[in-house]
Amino acid sequence: MGAWLPRLSLALLPLELLLLQLILAAGEPGPSPKLEICLLWALAVLLPQLRPPWLMPVALLRPVLAVVQLPILLWLDQRAGLAITASPWANQSRAAALVWSLLVLLLLQWQLRSVLGTIAINPEQRATDHQGQKLDPSISEGNTVSTGGTQGHGGATNTSGSKESEPEGTA
Repeated sequence: MGAWLPRLSLALLPLELLLLQLILAAGEPGPSPKLEICLLWALAVLLPQLRPPWLMPVALLRPVLAVVQLPILLWLDQRAGLAITASPWANQSRAAALVWSLLVLLLLQWQLRSVLGTIAINPEQRATDHQGQKLDPSISEGNTVSTGGTQGHGGATNTSGSKESEPEGTA
């Protein structure tokens, strides 16, 4: 696929955040909703950001991006009470809502990771990837014959194998 597809997926981020808010509105908050959200953030956002590959310009941006997502997630959970009537997942348990939220957050992380990966590749590297590898100079297309003797263009050589011959040497 082209490099435009991950960048196009960034347009879906507001819809996915709205979906996340609707999912979080499904369950009752419970005794410690901030702790639940922090654990959800640690599993879905922080752990995927700490995995390799660490491309150097983006390596510094990924942890910062993960830390910025925690207040956004807490804000979405606080505003989720406004969307209780519109949530199709109403009357679910908080654990089920957190599992669905985990899946949506993992999808968001995958999208952000693919976008950051396409940005991190240098344009020169993209151009050489499309051109392929250079030919090895020791391999040539020349008109040399690797086996057999030289033949003239006008002469005919009998290679049909119809004539029987005696083995060389004494019998």
